[in-house]
Amino acid sequence: MKVRCLNRSQKAFTLIELMIVVALIGVLASLAIPSFRTYQMKSKRAEAFGNLATLAQTQKSYFAEFSGFVAAAPEPGATTGEVPTSTKRSVAPISAAYASLGWTPEGDVFFDYDTSVPGFGDCSCTACFTATAYGDLDSSGTMSEITFFHPDSNGGFCTVGVSGHGPPTDGVTSQVIWNSPVRHPSSDFF
Repeated sequence: MKVRCLNRSQKAFTLIELMIVVALIGVLASLAIPSFRTYQMKSKRAEAFGNLATLAQTQKSYFAEFSGFVAAAPEPGATTGEVPTSTKRSVAPISAAYASLGWTPEGDVFFDYDTSVPGFGDCSCTACFTATAYGDLDSSGTMSEITFFHPDSNGGFCTVGVSGHGPPTDGVTSQVIWNSPVRHPSSDFF
């Protein structure tokens, strides 16, 4: 029986070594993918915070000129009949709902937006509004709710249009959070 010796140029990886490398890549991927999805959902959720801040500023500017706020049903869901998910949504129904304000959301839209004002929704005020973004980025069936409560000078406010929630409170100080976009604590994170 003849035994062949390999010279240096014929050396290669063994099947065991290749299997170990593939297993390591699998373990690393299983650790990295959930973290990546969390970062991806956080970046999509940032859309709601930015757009609500801009919508609120636009509402306040409109009030300064016309002494009133603009109400809107949850769009684009009210027009399309679809609940928000992790897929990009059409901006056209939102732009149409807020045409009198001249507000259109920036960038990709994954949330529905509405505004409750006196005479539209449950309001205990004369000059206030509540803007809300609704989404379900993780498709869990539970909505996340980002809100912006702007009270009147007497502390009156409008509840959230879809859920009826009142303003959230700070977890540390227990004070009501006004005039800032914030995730409602009773809603889903994504």
